[in-house]
Amino acid sequence: MPNDNQRHLPLAGAYNIRDLGGYATWYGPRTSWRQFLRADSPHRLSRSDLNKLIDEGLSSVIDLRSANEVAKAPNPFAKMDGVRYRNIPLFDRLAPDNMRPNEHAASDDPLLDFYCHTLETRQVAIGNALRGLAEAGDGAVMFHCTAGKDRTGLIAALLLGLAGVNDDDIIADYVETRALIADLVLEFLEHAKTNGTDLDTYRKLLECNPTTMRRAIAHLRRKYRSVARYMTEIGLEADIVGHLRNRLLTVD
Repeated sequence: MPNDNQRHLPLAGAYNIRDLGGYATWYGPRTSWRQFLRADSPHRLSRSDLNKLIDEGLSSVIDLRSANEVAKAPNPFAKMDGVRYRNIPLFDRLAPDNMRPNEHAASDDPLLDFYCHTLETRQVAIGNALRGLAEAGDGAVMFHCTAGKDRTGLIAALLLGLAGVNDDDIIADYVETRALIADLVLEFLEHAKTNGTDLDTYRKLLECNPTTMRRAIAHLRRKYRSVARYMTEIGLEADIVGHLRNRLLTVD
């Protein structure tokens, strides 16, 4: 089995593909390896890279991007034999449109506002994504957005929280993205300069500040007490929640 130093899967065509396995939990067993992979968009992966992921046990892909994003950067797994592909968007439009400050902003951290707003207003979509992960079948399932930071980061935090991973490790998993996508962030900023985006706000939205995720977790616990209760309140059946937890905690 892999170890903690092998959680990141370095591939030439992607920045941020990582295994959620190997984290200590208060249930006892560590989170399972090669069950859930979090990722950025795989559209730049070579055929060799795609085959490497399949060799690692990948059998399903949940694409969290909007239809517009998928059209601009098609997912290579969508037409690949042996891989079950589903597009389950968390948002109907490109994520940056949804990440701009809105009338519901309640803090000095626009990214925190976005995360809390997402947890409250995109519950059907989040439930669909989690149900898709639970129904993925045997083998590893990879879920991803564009950078593997926000939409993917929230789903990863929910999964790790359900498994009983401590907050510090959930936050560390979130923060690791920032170093891995540094080149991608520069690419985003260069593009933003050409389309009139408020660069100061956009830079804040591209951060992975540990305080942001800590406060998002606190928001969820304050309102729902636990990740499991959040999942049931957004409409997931108890057996789906239990199946997700069992899959996360299967002893290898």
